[in-house]
Amino acid sequence: METPIPPPLTPATSTTAVPPPPPPARPAAFGIGLKLFAIAFLVLALWIALQCIDGVRRERASYRDQAEAEVAQTWGGEQTIAGPFLVVPFTYPVRTSREILNAHGVPTRTDEVKTAKASAYFLPAELQVDGQIDPTLRRRGIFTVPVYETQLHLRGQFRVDPATIQVEGATFDWAHARAVWAVQNPRGLRTAPTLLWQNTPVVLEPGTPREEWGETLESSVSVDAKTPGAPLLFDLTMDLRGSTRLAVAPVGAQTEIALASTWPDPSFGGASLPVSRSVSAEGFKAKWEQAYFGRGYPQQWSDAGQTAVSFPAIASSASEVRFLQPVDAYRLVERAIKYGVLFLVLVFANFFLFEVTARMRIHPLQYLIVGVALVLFFLGYLALSEFIAAGLAYAASAGVSTTLVTAYSACVLKTGRRSLVVGGTLAATYGYLYFILQLQDYALLAGTAALFLLLGIAMWATRKIDWYGGK
Repeated sequence: METPIPPPLTPATSTTAVPPPPPPARPAAFGIGLKLFAIAFLVLALWIALQCIDGVRRERASYRDQAEAEVAQTWGGEQTIAGPFLVVPFTYPVRTSREILNAHGVPTRTDEVKTAKASAYFLPAELQVDGQIDPTLRRRGIFTVPVYETQLHLRGQFRVDPATIQVEGATFDWAHARAVWAVQNPRGLRTAPTLLWQNTPVVLEPGTPREEWGETLESSVSVDAKTPGAPLLFDLTMDLRGSTRLAVAPVGAQTEIALASTWPDPSFGGASLPVSRSVSAEGFKAKWEQAYFGRGYPQQWSDAGQTAVSFPAIASSASEVRFLQPVDAYRLVERAIKYGVLFLVLVFANFFLFEVTARMRIHPLQYLIVGVALVLFFLGYLALSEFIAAGLAYAASAGVSTTLVTAYSACVLKTGRRSLVVGGTLAATYGYLYFILQLQDYALLAGTAALFLLLGIAMWATRKIDWYGGK
């Protein structure tokens, strides 16, 4: 029996081609919401890091203030000059009544007259102050403190009218009249000031403590009681050292103050501004003119049952000039940190839009790394500004931050074009922030306009996105 021949083996079928994987779908609504929540959490965490950097800024600023205090203690601090005052002691009768028991034990009222002592204070009718201020910078560690030396020339006249004190029965002791100046920091006096009183030289000495007046300079002066209201001329030259600020109180019924210096960055303030001033790179000149109207204290007073005028009340009426540093780096860093969240939102928004529109996936850790680079910009700006000019410190720190974020974005976003979008956005934001930091009056307007512009760009870029994840 013949064996059946098996059918020929069929050749193996060819391998079926594997179809390409379908393109990843857009993130679902739940995935988008979860990613937004993660981004918001990262922004909050990085905002806390910004607050920590701001704490470092405050600490460094306190070190600077401590350096200024140390310089002020050895050189001379902020100075306020008030005077002269003509102080005249007087006596006046004080009537009192009290009950006593007579011989029969019956209470009877009796009147007594006692003599009380007090002092009358007279302010000058005219006061003129001229001063040339020579500033310089003193170093304390890494900090610089503006200090100055000045020679103040004060001259004018008194016209004393005892009747204006309005104390009944007052008897003035003109032989013990004293001319008094109040100086906020007498340590800054280089030499004992010499006063010309009625063209007679008189040396001022440390005075007796007066309530709320602190230390004073005083000297006995002669006053002719026979001619009340006659002019009493005075002329004083004072060599003074101080730091940061110089103020002069307008104690005259009519006061004129003229100050000049080579410092190019003055700040005029106090109770009144100069009537004329000129400021240039070579320095400044300023002139104040002020009458006693609205000054807050009278032209004369006494401590005999009246409200005495304290030195703080007089100092509050002073006109002042402050010697500012060209740029307060700590203040600029403080203002920059307030915009830190805006940097985070802008860069993270770019990344998120690339995720939604280009079907990419970016891990929250990558967001965090980029956010840390943005936060370190502020720390770098703070550290560099203590050693180099604030503008250079800003440019260097912004350049490093932009380079790091752009280079890292090129790896995360897969293409150079997208990384350039991120880097360009960040560089433009740094540039515009620096522009805002230089503004004072228009910073709020410029910042608000930028926010409206960014909101418009965000609306345009997301106008066609289906946030529900539909096809």
